[in-house]
Amino acid sequence: MEIIHHENYLSITTALTDLNEPNPTYSLRRIRAELLAATKDGPTSPQCDFISFRPISPDNLFEMIGTIVGPIGSPYEGGLFHFHLRIPPLYPDLPPVCTCMTKIWHPNIGPYGEVCLNILQDEWSQALSVRTVLLSISALLGDTGMAVEGGNAAYGFANVDAGEMLLENRAAFELAASDWTIIMID
Repeated sequence: MEIIHHENYLSITTALTDLNEPNPTYSLRRIRAELLAATKDGPTSPQCDFISFRPISPDNLFEMIGTIVGPIGSPYEGGLFHFHLRIPPLYPDLPPVCTCMTKIWHPNIGPYGEVCLNILQDEWSQALSVRTVLLSISALLGDTGMAVEGGNAAYGFANVDAGEMLLENRAAFELAASDWTIIMID
């Protein structure tokens, strides 16, 4: 993850240096502030050592890649999970659209990477950020029971098969999630 943090730091600083917008929108100013906060401690001392994010291109701060390390003690331990975050023009009034780019066996992440998380739907707040979205997804990976205990009560499972397996046989679910993670590492 240290290499990812360093690469993302360089990508963010390049994007912020190249940004030459004479009248930036509120959304752009907010994204810049979030990126500046992510780099304030330098590449070797990120705000969180288990998540990182950067713009896909220095020309477009509205498309980002987020990386999450699989939480220790979870079936996802040892995995690196990449998420595409598309920031809408009305951000932070609207949440980012978040898609998992890494294959994963999880009730809240659908077969095409769609992420089902309450803060990405009706519980979004302007106080939240790209960083808090990634922290929330990391928490979801660390405690798959959150998918059952209210994380998905209103929406159903994004991955119905994973959700049913979790409800019927948690041990089998955790073995399957761990196996998927191992396959993605190799």
